[in-house]
Amino acid sequence: MARVRVYPHNDLMNLAHYQRETIRNKLAAGEEDALALDCLSCLVSLAFSVEALVNFVGSKRVKGWKERKPYYDKISQVCSTAGKEFDKSVGIYKSLWKLKELRDSIAHGKPIEFTADVKTRDELRAQMQCSWDSSLTPEHVETTYEIVKNFERMLFKNCNITIGETVTSAVMAGK
Repeated sequence: MARVRVYPHNDLMNLAHYQRETIRNKLAAGEEDALALDCLSCLVSLAFSVEALVNFVGSKRVKGWKERKPYYDKISQVCSTAGKEFDKSVGIYKSLWKLKELRDSIAHGKPIEFTADVKTRDELRAQMQCSWDSSLTPEHVETTYEIVKNFERMLFKNCNITIGETVTSAVMAGK
């Protein structure tokens, strides 16, 4: 017998870290090929990691935790447990909410079709902009990564969760 603990927030944060390093390495090498896609991948990983983190902390510290609740309810409940108020219009919470909206716009993406009166390639490019395109910069990725890491640290500290308790692991029990 083994007691197994699988915590996806770790894998997702590791994926975001890997993608951030890929972006940094490309910038250092002067390489811009697919940089916006690398930024998108990192931001999506960060968005999924926040929800996995909220589910982890909720399962550990919120009595009667319900993982299937709406995102806003879950993150508000976990923040409250950590002694903070989740206000999606200010500070890091605004950034976390924007990250969630970016994730939703991609995960629940719907086709958009329209006719545009354009005369130049620049006008056409402007018409084809997606809502998330302005977020696909290395600077935005760096800022967002740090916000998510700070949010994670705050939750663990304020909810009295040690790093050792957050790691995917297995322990042999009995025979």
